[in-house]
Amino acid sequence: MITIVGAESSGKTTLAMRLAEYFVCPWVPEYAREYLEGLERAYDEEDLGIMAAQQLAEILAVVNREPSTVSHESSDVRLEMVDPVLPNGLSETLKSLLVTRYSSLVIVDGGMMNMRMWARIKYKTSIPLVEEALENDVTDLYLLCRPLNEWEPDALREAPSIIDRVWIYNQYLEELSKSKINLEIVGSMENEKFNKAVTLIEKLFKTIIKPTA
Repeated sequence: MITIVGAESSGKTTLAMRLAEYFVCPWVPEYAREYLEGLERAYDEEDLGIMAAQQLAEILAVVNREPSTVSHESSDVRLEMVDPVLPNGLSETLKSLLVTRYSSLVIVDGGMMNMRMWARIKYKTSIPLVEEALENDVTDLYLLCRPLNEWEPDALREAPSIIDRVWIYNQYLEELSKSKINLEIVGSMENEKFNKAVTLIEKLFKTIIKPTA
């Protein structure tokens, strides 16, 4: 499992989608956006626990390859899958290998680490469910995105200042570094970030598929 984290407006979702398309694997979107878009009021500390519980359920459903719909009180959530996008001219055998090569791979946008940092930074608290999940974290690699200089206005975003977002990035870096987990930093430029992430994931899996002559 690859978990992508970082401050808001750092390109996490775009990276998650591109990696899922490239590796032909499922990805788990950040549930918070869906929840907050339907909330119709300002969120509070209690809402973080609700979002965390559903986010964890969605991650586990994909990791365990359960049915693609997870029920909860307000609606049904579809776990995001992407259709294979493969180069033209490949043999059917090679196409099959490319699809199955990363069959166990899951890309997570934010995940429990984002919930931990959100609770800590916003409310100076922790969420027991999140802490328990992180104690049993199955993430193989964390990708920490550097913040973008540009900030895209969004009603759900709270840190328009690059100074604030760099500070948040540094909080992630400090937390992830002391956790002694597998961490890599990816740049702020979209293509640079994507290319480095692909290289890191391929290295992690240590499997190279070469077309037969």
